Amino acid sequence: MKQYVLIFFMAFLISVPTQAQEFEFNQRCIDAYTHIQELRFAKGKQLLELEKKENPNNLIPYYVENYIDFLTTYINENQSEFDKLEPNKSIRLDKLKSGDKNSPYYLYTQAEVLIQWSFSKLKFEEYLSAFTDVRKAYLLLEENSKKFPDFIANKKSLGMLHAIVGAIPDQYKWGINMLGMDGSIDQGLRELKSIIEYSKTNTFIFKQEVYLYYAFIALYLGRDATTAWNIVKDIDTKTNLLNVFCKASVAMRTGRNDLALEVLAGKPTGNEYFNYQYLDFMTGLAKAHKLDASATIYFEKFINNYKGKNYIKEAYQKMAWMALVQGNKDKYWEYMYYVKSRGDDVIDDDKQALYEAEAKRMPDATLLKARLLFDGGYYKDALKQLEGKSAESFSEPKDKTEFTYRAGRIYDLAGFPEKAKGFYLATIKFGADLPFYYAASSAFYLGNIYETAKDYKNATKYYKICLDSDNKEYQTSLDGLAKAGLNRVEGK
Repeated sequence: MKQYVLIFFMAFLISVPTQAQEFEFNQRCIDAYTHIQELRFAKGKQLLELEKKENPNNLIPYYVENYIDFLTTYINENQSEFDKLEPNKSIRLDKLKSGDKNSPYYLYTQAEVLIQWSFSKLKFEEYLSAFTDVRKAYLLLEENSKKFPDFIANKKSLGMLHAIVGAIPDQYKWGINMLGMDGSIDQGLRELKSIIEYSKTNTFIFKQEVYLYYAFIALYLGRDATTAWNIVKDIDTKTNLLNVFCKASVAMRTGRNDLALEVLAGKPTGNEYFNYQYLDFMTGLAKAHKLDASATIYFEKFINNYKGKNYIKEAYQKMAWMALVQGNKDKYWEYMYYVKSRGDDVIDDDKQALYEAEAKRMPDATLLKARLLFDGGYYKDALKQLEGKSAESFSEPKDKTEFTYRAGRIYDLAGFPEKAKGFYLATIKFGADLPFYYAASSAFYLGNIYETAKDYKNATKYYKICLDSDNKEYQTSLDGLAKAGLNRVEGK
């Protein structure tokens, strides 16, 4: 009898239809994704939990919720937070692998989770693991493109990866070759632009993502400030906190400092939004560009609340600069002491701050004012700081070289490239043997000038000079920019 009952029970189980795990990007998931992109995590999470409860076979919520972990760890840069959340990667990947293999979202969602965690890992210097994840994601996206060539979301991720790969300096190219990846900045931008054109006449869930990818790649790798600004100038910053960062960042990088301050001051607030402390740092920086003493208040607020490891040294350095601008030399040295003792020196800006602190040499106040004003796009005011002066007005080789560099940068951005050339060349001549970034940076911007003039031979020459120049302050970022320049002019 027991045998018959067992056979009947097994037959019953076999006959019961099982519902496959599926990928349904329904309106509730779209709304959750939108809230998360606005940095309203709790609201997005609430919708995802409701979807899991009412539609347990839908796997899209597990993919969308990964954005919360990614944005949290990437923005906060908090090691303990990262350690706590990182195990979610494997849990979500296992869940996504149980889904319908015939869906274009099957491989795509796995690749996206891997890419997001690889970016977070880079923040915490887990380079080998990050590159391994990127390679896995790249191969998944390539396979998905072959299976589903009309699935537009693939191009978003591949376009971004192709552009980033194209900007990697030659000395690190071996790593990319080992990963089996290739690409160029132009290729990536073309792919992203094609999606933007597609989204103008078709519904595309990831429209905002691709717009922001395109804006930042165009600005930082393509050196196309106009395109970058045109993309972000009309984005919503009243309800979208992530857009506040994006628009303010591009504004600050394109000489629109006052507008950046306006965007930052009008950011949405309330408990429903992620506590984005870096925006205080940005506000401090934008105010410093106006020589506004209240900048220090925002840097202090950032330092007191931020639990990450980057930008701390730079924040103390900028407070030191503001003290010096106001004539308080004692306070300058006090802040520079903290530069040496607090925060990490992983990113270039923190490295440069530490280099200044360890050099135990106070910047020239006039050159410092010119630099800050220039960084804010106040070119006329910056030029006034240098009026009546020449390189011979300064006794130190560093100050002489910085003077020609500052003059070159001001004339360049003010629309006088021919005047800028002479100052850049003088900087390269007198600063080539100095351990500062002025010569390398001048070579890079000369490359920019010649590239704009379609003189690709000279552009290539100066980009290579930049790559061959050693400096202790911005080596990594300048190498990346020069490589991106060579990538753009190659074959032209």
